[in-house]
Amino acid sequence: MSTVTAEIHPMSPKRRARLARTLFVLSALVIMIAGLIFNQSAVAVDQGSSQTTAFNYISVMPGESLWQLAQTHAKGQNQQDWVAEIILLNNLQSADLVAGDRLALP
Repeated sequence: MSTVTAEIHPMSPKRRARLARTLFVLSALVIMIAGLIFNQSAVAVDQGSSQTTAFNYISVMPGESLWQLAQTHAKGQNQQDWVAEIILLNNLQSADLVAGDRLALP
């Protein structure tokens, strides 16, 4: 009876390094593809729930105040709330306006 004996050859350092590089690159690609798929689904969910808001823009005339603008533009809304909203929306430091300023109005 004869037996077959297979010889086991150890991997050369170059081949081992090439295999390690290949596995690393494949792992990185899998992670990147998974990240892209996850990101796309998150964007799709976010776009479905987003609302677009249109703004009107005005230029402040000399002597105008936010309170005067509130009397004109805060239709049916509390004027104090409207002024606070305009300050936040336009990132104003105070309620003081300068002629020529451009304000976004909801």
